[in-house]
Amino acid sequence: MNLSKRFKKDQNIEYHTDDDIILIEPTTSSIINEFCQHKDKITNDSCREYHSVVCMHCNLYLCYIHVELHRLLLVNERDQLINEINEEIYNLNEIIRNPNQIQKLVFEQNERKLSFLQQLNLEKTLNLSQIINELKDFFQPIRNLFQQNQCISIIHINRIKESLIKYNENKKVLFNRLINFNSKQTSNSLFHLTNFASPCRQYELPIQRSIYNEMTASDELLLINDREHLLLFNLINSFDDNFIPELLPWKSNLDGKILDLQYSFCLKLFFILTDEKFFSFYPVSSIALLHRFTSLPWSCATLLNSIYILYKYSTLIEQWVYQPTSTSIQMIKQWKLNEIIPECEHDQHLRCIRANPNQTQLAILIEDDECRWRVGIFDINMNCLHQTNILPNASTMDWNLLLSFISNQQILIMDATTENIYLITMDQNSSSIEQKQYSDSDYPVNACTITNNSGNRLSTFRETQENPVKHLVSPAISVGSKIPICHHLGEISPTPYPR
Repeated sequence: MNLSKRFKKDQNIEYHTDDDIILIEPTTSSIINEFCQHKDKITNDSCREYHSVVCMHCNLYLCYIHVELHRLLLVNERDQLINEINEEIYNLNEIIRNPNQIQKLVFEQNERKLSFLQQLNLEKTLNLSQIINELKDFFQPIRNLFQQNQCISIIHINRIKESLIKYNENKKVLFNRLINFNSKQTSNSLFHLTNFASPCRQYELPIQRSIYNEMTASDELLLINDREHLLLFNLINSFDDNFIPELLPWKSNLDGKILDLQYSFCLKLFFILTDEKFFSFYPVSSIALLHRFTSLPWSCATLLNSIYILYKYSTLIEQWVYQPTSTSIQMIKQWKLNEIIPECEHDQHLRCIRANPNQTQLAILIEDDECRWRVGIFDINMNCLHQTNILPNASTMDWNLLLSFISNQQILIMDATTENIYLITMDQNSSSIEQKQYSDSDYPVNACTITNNSGNRLSTFRETQENPVKHLVSPAISVGSKIPICHHLGEISPTPYPR
């Protein structure tokens, strides 16, 4: 069979074969020095045979030897290109079917780490339908090229490759634009107790049943006490549904029962308070013993480079300074109850101490002799700035009361005995108290804030009485709702190019 006829396109054939991707016509070699235009890709040497056929799409004059090689090269490039494009179409269709995958895709495409708060900001502001439409518009030039011609050439392949590169570049620009836009978003909206009903994210954790589980967080890590272990969660790019912690063994019989966990943004360290000892900790290093107690501590707070420790029975507060060079702490000041609260003759207990996100104030739970609770606000020198009204219907069991700053203006108090939640909102020298009782089996028992430059988020534990498994909930302060699943927007078909 004549080779030139073999490569001619047969208009009567209903299906296409690999031969159809090029059109070959015979030529005569009467023109002097018209050699085959094939070049070796390694040596770059040109063929010294006269051309005999021509590829009409590539406009290449080839000899009988290299025309078959040319056909195979085109077939391979075509197949590789179609596989790449069909993979992009598959990924795009997966996004169309499940738009919530866009967050994960944005995180994966982004070149820098995303904090937990940046992730939440991104989730609540993404316009999923608009993003999908933009991605489909980016992909349309590739589809147009495939629809132009059923036969393919090197020129055609290169154009499609350029369009594919442009598609990926546009997609990357889009995702970076979303990240940069959301990193600038901040919100000063107040938190409301109704936010608990619609968390931004919710994870089910294998936590042992307890009155409460101590917890604290940096902008990258969340640390939770689970009695026999400390659970360390990585919050960076934590877009997976499964929140898998690193387990750090804890021996209570040797190091004491954990009473409190705190993180210092100034010192970049976690601190662990037990009924016997005080430790510092960061994942890249081991847990370091800083101090042994002679009296029973109860709670601690970190403010700048200082640690404030509150004792259970002595109503005593001590200020310690961390010494990085010697990995130790040194006490620099001590206050008794009557030194920090004027007219305190009717007060008997101090329960929980916490610092606000701006590291300018301390809040302490105060119990009077009638077992009623209020909150006192103090500066770094323990000067009393404000005291709230009595918390209505609060528990008389002091070990079940915990407080956490949500922002510089708001404090959340959890009462695990009565299942009451109190939200204190402060405005200069006044404050208001909002109360909610959880009558169902799912209620918050502990909380901490996750803070970075873009704002604050509250992480809480919810205790389920029917099932001792805890839930980690992260309600957004400004917007606490989950992202709704978008409706089907129409899939893109695979490339129709002949195989």
